[in-house]
Amino acid sequence: MPDILTVTLNPALDLATSAPKVEPGPKLRCAPASAEPGGGGVNVARAVAIMGGSARAMVALGGPNGQALAGLLAKEGVEVVEVAAPGETRLSFAVTDDR
Repeated sequence: MPDILTVTLNPALDLATSAPKVEPGPKLRCAPASAEPGGGGVNVARAVAIMGGSARAMVALGGPNGQALAGLLAKEGVEVVEVAAPGETRLSFAVTDDR
């Protein structure tokens, strides 16, 4: 498989957790959050690496969220070509209902 370069200009650090019941009003008591790198090109590079291919992800990264995202990609065996972003890499936070 040839070496693949993906480009992701708007990546996200995806955090996910769950709660027994999600409803407006009371505080939610959530399970520990899991973190994954996200964004279209990032996900393609991750899939290529999972399939045993070679992929580099050119990613616009900024701040602590960007560094966390880069670290997660490195753990998955995806080489990161970092482009400095003008601000913090976005954070996506999702809470699902355990019901």
